[in-house]
Amino acid sequence: MAIFGNFKGTTQSGFKIGKADGGNKISTGTRPSTELVAGDLYLDSSNTSIQVYNSGWVNVGSTLTELNVDDGTLYVDSSNDTVSIGSTSSNDKLFVNGSLRLGTNPTLKFSGAYLDVSHSNGTATQLRVRDNSSGSDPIFKVYNASNSAEVFKVEGNEVLYADNVKAKFGTGGDLEIYHDGSNSYIDDAGTGSLKLRSGTFTVSNAAGSKTSAIFNSGGAQDLYHNNNKKFETTNSGISVTGDITLTGNISGADTDNLSEGSTNLYYTDARADARITNALVDEDNMASDSATKVPSQQSVKAYVDASILTKDNTDEITEGSTNLYFTTARANTSIDAKLTGDITLGNVTTQSVNTGVVEGGVFQPITDYGVITDTANITMDYGVVNEVGTVPAIGDFEYISDIFGPTGDSFVVASLPSAAQPGQMIYVSDETAGSVMAFSDGTNWRRITDRAVVS
Repeated sequence: MAIFGNFKGTTQSGFKIGKADGGNKISTGTRPSTELVAGDLYLDSSNTSIQVYNSGWVNVGSTLTELNVDDGTLYVDSSNDTVSIGSTSSNDKLFVNGSLRLGTNPTLKFSGAYLDVSHSNGTATQLRVRDNSSGSDPIFKVYNASNSAEVFKVEGNEVLYADNVKAKFGTGGDLEIYHDGSNSYIDDAGTGSLKLRSGTFTVSNAAGSKTSAIFNSGGAQDLYHNNNKKFETTNSGISVTGDITLTGNISGADTDNLSEGSTNLYYTDARADARITNALVDEDNMASDSATKVPSQQSVKAYVDASILTKDNTDEITEGSTNLYFTTARANTSIDAKLTGDITLGNVTTQSVNTGVVEGGVFQPITDYGVITDTANITMDYGVVNEVGTVPAIGDFEYISDIFGPTGDSFVVASLPSAAQPGQMIYVSDETAGSVMAFSDGTNWRRITDRAVVS
């Protein structure tokens, strides 16, 4: 660099720095008006100002609209109120293209009511971000990279994270705490365990009005229902208030682990035998007639032997007053009583019968002699029916069997006659329960013993 000029003791008021034909002039005294280039400086001692020439003299700090040092290394644009360091221009009020370093114990303040970032090398080292605005709680917000959504904010005494914004802890972000808009989560998906450490750890509802659980350090652990303690650990085990409902088995425990009470005692064979013995009564005559005792097998047998075994036939049973023994004399007397007066053989309402008998295969009418009385013993001999077969029409009847039922030998089940005529009687020799008399109900042959259909 060359310096050209006159110094003290000369009549010249300025000097040049740089090339002789292209350097910048620094002048004092009278402000130069010729041979001027952009960047010339004039030191005005009359008003202690510095002026820079740029198509005219501009007072530095008052009317300078643009300052460009070393092709934009430092660029001041007063028209846009911007300062750029390391760049020709920027839309930011202060733009530093590179690192910005503040000196020892720096403080960055804004507008006096400050947002300050402070650092001290003393014992009270601190970094602070503060907003001391008045009238409302200060708010400090952090947005995502695209500046499209709020990540978290500090408002008053609260730090608020947006929904689905995760606070992560650990090098790999193993522990996450977040809220998804509906539920809150504490997720530990990494290595190790999730440990909660506290002298007393209490779980309650959001309002803090109802306790759910209390975990005491080295002491009792309590579980509550509707603010009432139901479960408690003690130095000897557990204490439960209320009923216990089990849906499975208790493993590793049996009656050997339970203390016997005074009312509900353990089961033992001796106790069971004593209870059974006390409930039994051994009386051959059942004299006590107890409603709460159970008779022994021996006493029941003895009582039955004494009371029933010696009365196993009608000769040993005392006759009552209504249901009398059967005797031939009593039966004859009863039959004779039923045959006194007119004898009715049924109620024939739909058929006209010409009364008669069959003799030698020929139907012979019977003379009507009127009412038979019991004034004399009358013997009626109808002869022998030698042939049933087919008989000529007798009135409205075509067969003798229509009146008296099937005749002839006994029948077997496989060849029973028609049961279409109700009231008929037959003898069945091979019925399942043994030979039996049977009658027709108009559809089936039924045993007279129990009215069951012959089969």
